Amino acid sequence: MSEIKDRLIAPRARLLVFGLAVVMAPALAALLLHHFPDGVFGHIQAIAAWLKGGPKPEVVTWPAWGYAWLITVIPSFGVVAVFQTCVGALALTALAGRLWNQMPRYWTLSACLLLLAVPWHNQQIELYPSALAGSLTLISLLCLDTAIYKKAGRYAVYAGIFAGVAQNFRTEFVLLPLFIGICIVGLRCLGIMRFPAFKPVLVFIITAFALQLPWAAFYHSQTGRFSLTESNLGHVLYVSLGSEPRNPWHIKGDDQSAGEAVRNAGYPQSSLSEEGNQFLKHLVFNKVKEHPCGLVQRTLQQMKNTFLAPFNWGEPGLDKQSLLDLDVLREELKSRLGAGVNVRELQDYRTRGLYPAAKRNMAAIGALVYQFCAVGLGGLVMILGIVGMVLVLVNPALRPAAPLIYLLGA
Repeated sequence: MSEIKDRLIAPRARLLVFGLAVVMAPALAALLLHHFPDGVFGHIQAIAAWLKGGPKPEVVTWPAWGYAWLITVIPSFGVVAVFQTCVGALALTALAGRLWNQMPRYWTLSACLLLLAVPWHNQQIELYPSALAGSLTLISLLCLDTAIYKKAGRYAVYAGIFAGVAQNFRTEFVLLPLFIGICIVGLRCLGIMRFPAFKPVLVFIITAFALQLPWAAFYHSQTGRFSLTESNLGHVLYVSLGSEPRNPWHIKGDDQSAGEAVRNAGYPQSSLSEEGNQFLKHLVFNKVKEHPCGLVQRTLQQMKNTFLAPFNWGEPGLDKQSLLDLDVLREELKSRLGAGVNVRELQDYRTRGLYPAAKRNMAAIGALVYQFCAVGLGGLVMILGIVGMVLVLVNPALRPAAPLIYLLGA
């Protein structure tokens, strides 16, 4: 009995230590990395003030209302940061525990990867919806894993609730439940993923969809049109056409360019409004018809950007001048690599002749080396992850019995 008890206590103690380390990681990121006041958060604050009876902002259909409602309930931004950090730590610790239980041979590797996930830890202390959306989605997948493996209906409902709440923070997550369902059906048809019933997945999808309907009704009340997502699709599509600096439409791939396109067409509305959304979607469609090959170039460029820099590793804590010098050096490096170039900023820096002074700033150079190495590591992790998923699909001996790895892969 004592031997069994020791075996149970050891994993729990290990998980407790891991959980404490995960809580400390965002604090370390807050200390070492720089965090900019984000314009998006200012807009979220304006929406929150409107929800409490204040003046109505020009656009209330972007971003999604989840974070605005949160800061009406928790007005202290410090408490909000602590709250989302704790939710993120809970999600990551639960993931570690599940991975260690299902793949005990690899607990050291998984622990190192999760503890060194700087992009995740840095995100937790940003006043931005991505932290909670990501954490809630991860908890949702863990619940769905339990629902499928144990045929537990209530866990399927929990999974749908967590996914539905996450969607109300970042609506691009709205297609994830359906996509997971399609992946599971495909894996079942191929005989790769085996489990007795699809009902838990269906409950998950329906529950998540139902929790997005209040946003759709709110969107209709503001615009006269139903939408499960935010009003920034046209904005995003237009900016994406500028991903390739030499694109045939001569679009600069930044937010400012989308606003300029709307204003140049004579519309007074924001590019993020429903009116701007509809205009930009129509404009994108016409531009793609005009130069269809440009869409191929843009897509290849975005794939290159993703593989070279899949994660945001944060800005090192520097003074104002060093941060500017770092950005100058980074844009020059990106222009030489041909990935993720901010054309407008690069032209501005070159016009002002900032590069010669920037390359003499040792603090900025050190920060650039950190980011270059970190981004390279992130790209390696992503490529190895994709290779691992392919190996699981083609080699039956590597296929795990539990659904979790397939869900994370999807």
